[in-house]
Amino acid sequence: MTQRYDSIIFDMDGVLVSNSSYTTAIQKTVELSLWNNFTLKKNIPMQYIETIKGITGFNNDWDTSYALIRLLGNGVPAEKFRREVQQITPDVRKTSRYQKAKDLFQAMYLGDTLFRQIYRYAPPLKVTKGLISFETLLIDLAILAKLASQYRLGIATSRPRFEALYAVNNLKLSPDYITETFIVAKEDAAREKPEPDPLIEAKRRMNVNKPIYVGDTINDVVAAQKAKMPCIFVGSQKLGDIQITQTNQLKEVLCE
Repeated sequence: MTQRYDSIIFDMDGVLVSNSSYTTAIQKTVELSLWNNFTLKKNIPMQYIETIKGITGFNNDWDTSYALIRLLGNGVPAEKFRREVQQITPDVRKTSRYQKAKDLFQAMYLGDTLFRQIYRYAPPLKVTKGLISFETLLIDLAILAKLASQYRLGIATSRPRFEALYAVNNLKLSPDYITETFIVAKEDAAREKPEPDPLIEAKRRMNVNKPIYVGDTINDVVAAQKAKMPCIFVGSQKLGDIQITQTNQLKEVLCE
């Protein structure tokens, strides 16, 4: 049977790599920022994060963190998040409050050593072992090997490049299955998802004609639509062209 696709482009978090470290970083960033800025002590449930990340335009976890800080700091109840949330503009990202939230997030996610290595200044709090160290794979390497034998594999992620490469090397995804050249990170495209730029750039680098994209958020689906690529959605929602509940089910969908 002739393959319908010649390549697979993966989102990273929630598809190849567990996103629990990023989720925890969001929770801790929001909780600490609310206390520092508003003297407001509040636990951040997963429902809050899922609500924001379910809105087109909030693919970036720094943006998600800042949106929650702004909503909860202004006393907006969870049921009004979708109505009251404001998109994070380039001007907002330049503000000191956004930068402080971003630094908190990165300090908890990276830990002290990696933070200093990347940013060349001291983090706002000292974390000996960052959450990045606890990430795990969401795909069986035997299944990934089978896919790699049939398709060219790449990644289009909103992670900063350092973090993306750290993960793929730490979890042994590269170089055996996915070459670093075929990884498009935050710095490698002019616009983030839900814009199609990262997917189009990955397709260009991979030199392929018929890619299929695998994602797990509404932003992934919209980006694939804009890039005119079919999309496999990983999750319980009826999104994308094909739906699966876990990444390992790609074996049934794509392996011959």
